[in-house]
Amino acid sequence: MPNEYVQSLVDSTGDVTIIPHRERLKDIFLLILREAVRTIGAKRGNLFFPDETGKLIPLTSDTSNAFSQSLAEFCFENQEKLLIKKNETWKGMEATESYLTCFLGEEFTKLGVFLLEGIQDFENFSTSDFDTFIVYSNTLSLLLRESCSVSGEEEIFLKFSTSIVLLLHSTDNYQKKNRLEYLLKEVIRVSGLINSSNHLNSLLLEVMESVKTVFKTESCSILLVDREKNDLYFHLIAGEKEEEISKIRVPMGKGIAGTVAVSKEPMIINDAQNDDRVYKVVDKSTGFITRNILAAALIVGEEVIGVIEAINTIDRNNFNETDIDLFLSFSDAAALAIQKTRLLDDLEKSNKDLEKTVGELGSLYELGLAVNESKNDEELYLRSIKIMSRELNSNRTSVIILEKDNKVKIKSLIDDNYQSSTDTLSENSIILDVINQNKSKSSQSSENEITDSVDKKFLLGAYVIIPMVFSTGKPFGAITISENRDLVPYTQSQLRLILTISSQFVKGLENIKLNQDMLDKKAIEKEIEITRNIQKNILPSKTLTGSNFELGVKSVPAKDVSGDFYDYYMYEDGQFSFLIADVSGKSLPAAIFMAMSSSIIRTISRDHTLSPAELLQQSNSLIFEDSESGMFVTLFYIHYNPSTSVIDFASAGHNDQIWIKKDGTYELMKGKGAPLGVVRNTTYQGGQIRPQSGDMIVLYTDGAIEEKDADNEEFGLDRFVQEIITRKDKPTQVIIEEVYEEISKFSGGLEQYDDFTVLILKFNDDYQFRKKFPATNMQIPNLRDFIFGAIKVRNLSETAYEDILLCCDEAATNIVMHSYRNTEIKNPHFECAIRFTDDKIQILLRDQGTQFIREKVPKPSLEANLKGERKGGFGVFLIEKLMDKVEYNYDGKYNEILMEKKV
Repeated sequence: MPNEYVQSLVDSTGDVTIIPHRERLKDIFLLILREAVRTIGAKRGNLFFPDETGKLIPLTSDTSNAFSQSLAEFCFENQEKLLIKKNETWKGMEATESYLTCFLGEEFTKLGVFLLEGIQDFENFSTSDFDTFIVYSNTLSLLLRESCSVSGEEEIFLKFSTSIVLLLHSTDNYQKKNRLEYLLKEVIRVSGLINSSNHLNSLLLEVMESVKTVFKTESCSILLVDREKNDLYFHLIAGEKEEEISKIRVPMGKGIAGTVAVSKEPMIINDAQNDDRVYKVVDKSTGFITRNILAAALIVGEEVIGVIEAINTIDRNNFNETDIDLFLSFSDAAALAIQKTRLLDDLEKSNKDLEKTVGELGSLYELGLAVNESKNDEELYLRSIKIMSRELNSNRTSVIILEKDNKVKIKSLIDDNYQSSTDTLSENSIILDVINQNKSKSSQSSENEITDSVDKKFLLGAYVIIPMVFSTGKPFGAITISENRDLVPYTQSQLRLILTISSQFVKGLENIKLNQDMLDKKAIEKEIEITRNIQKNILPSKTLTGSNFELGVKSVPAKDVSGDFYDYYMYEDGQFSFLIADVSGKSLPAAIFMAMSSSIIRTISRDHTLSPAELLQQSNSLIFEDSESGMFVTLFYIHYNPSTSVIDFASAGHNDQIWIKKDGTYELMKGKGAPLGVVRNTTYQGGQIRPQSGDMIVLYTDGAIEEKDADNEEFGLDRFVQEIITRKDKPTQVIIEEVYEEISKFSGGLEQYDDFTVLILKFNDDYQFRKKFPATNMQIPNLRDFIFGAIKVRNLSETAYEDILLCCDEAATNIVMHSYRNTEIKNPHFECAIRFTDDKIQILLRDQGTQFIREKVPKPSLEANLKGERKGGFGVFLIEKLMDKVEYNYDGKYNEILMEKKV
């Protein structure tokens, strides 16, 4: 065909390149537009081409709005391609949709603009969408430039060379597509392995082999972080020199792996031999030659747990930046595999620990049942030894009771055969030494150290010997555990368990020797709430006031419920009682026993004519009758008479309590007697003290001094007393709170060892007795009874009694008859306070009536009184004559009269 009949599809007129308007060409453009919209998933699209004047004209009206027109014109003029996000402001206009625009043409040939508006199911186009759109647009530009038509014909022709280029592009894209599909399948396969395999090393080797295949490398390795040594070690190597490389450690921050572990950023090194960042130790140690490296951190959350490296490319010279994203997929897979396996391992370990704990608790529960249910020591031996043998996985378990002349009674379980026997320990016996020294012993092996025949029989292989000690502190035997069925040494947790079991077992033996009177019951967790309510109702709810002491108290249970309780009471005559107690056992039975014991003691103690020793004796008789479960109470009781400032006390098997004096010295208040509920008929001995102002009485349970630190050292009585003495000038409640904090710090956050209960009385110079009375004549006799009840124990002369009562009668009558006259005070009252010292009694009357002015009281006239013309002042005169000292005071609100009588 002659050349003059063949024309280029585009027509250049000056600076403008025009595509002629043809119906056939428009159909092709619409087809291209529809396919682009469908492929990328856009809502709509348009093509813009210039007319003869250079104005851009849209192919369709679908997107012909001001924003799209401005966007197309900008890209046409500036030969730009843009991705605009929805709601983004561009050139002062807000985009209501996301846009893709791309210039069509080249530097000197401006063909038009391709535009897509909005994307289905999403808010914005992605960068991947943008890349695809650019390829689409560039291909369209090439087709437009290289197409031609025949004059007078509608058909469009494409140059053969252009078709070849498009074919090559298509082939390249097809290869890339196949490569990407392969890579995607490989990533999916690796992800599937993570979900299906629980064996970490096998899984990681699969990941590394996949890395070698995908990235075509000679080797791949995974290094894990060692936090303690602050370096990385080779966990797995897929390649040569595995044995040599596995011994090498890479410092954090050194080499490629150390740098990546610190920076968390992937790295490519393509000239490893000449790059100083490469850790050359590996090549020097192994003879391996590292040419290039691709490395990425293994990250879980924010923590780097290791590094994965691909070493030495095959069939290509270098790694490139496009490798990084895919390599990160493999690093994420490896990190996920490690994290998943660690979590599963932790879960398995937790389950095993839980099963072990449940087993131990079950064994302890069984032992508790054995202690509670065994009717004699033989039954207890059999049941307990079987439990110990099973829980400690021992073939040889024995209980050895030491008798006279080193003779022993032996109860043993050897290869599941229970035996009873007797024997004699030699002076070289290891078991005898443990008993005499009262110190546990364990050994990893029994070789080369055993000579005694009994030792040889019961200490086979790794063994543990625990001494058995009565509550009096006297050792009486030992428990031996040996010949572990798994032929491994006993662990620390097993040692702690056997210590716990042996302690329970010893208590069981003691209980049996006391005819099962002191059998303890195990706690039942589901009854804790009931127990709490019972205990809450036992303890007093209000703090005592109204005497010459300050009271502080705090009780903190070690577990959910407490075995301690305390009580205090103010009698009608102004005297007081205080007690602190510790009940054996736990849970609901212990709480019921506590309630019963507290009720008995409270009932008996409300009659303070009994001495503390007599009170404990009567309480014991009643509590013993109800202590069928073997429970008992240790208790310390004090009675305080403010009239004499005397404290009487007695103890029922409780700790010696503390009398801290004002000068910082202290004494222990000692008593004698068995715990309540142990022996039917017993007596108690106590004592008497007379605290002064500034002195403190400290009542406590053993939990306050037996708390232990991490080294198993007890807080101790001396430390406890000194902590209180250093705070003696502070309020009692503050003292207790701060001392409790000190004990908590001492234990280092360990679980509280025992119940903590402390009660402190600090004496002062305040009035020992206080009481309020309604300001009526009917209350005068009640006032006299109150005063007499307080002073009657002072052994005053009859005259002194009468003088005091008469003066108080007169003073109260004046308050009732005169002080509240002509006032509008509702429910008027007055207060009486009494203070005793060594040589005098002070009585204070206080009211809120009209101010009393002594100077206005008329001088009494005996003659006027005889004539029946009394005008007042005689009562005041009588008070001032009969008492040794009288003072009047008014503070703007209260009238006070202070009367003093020397004794």
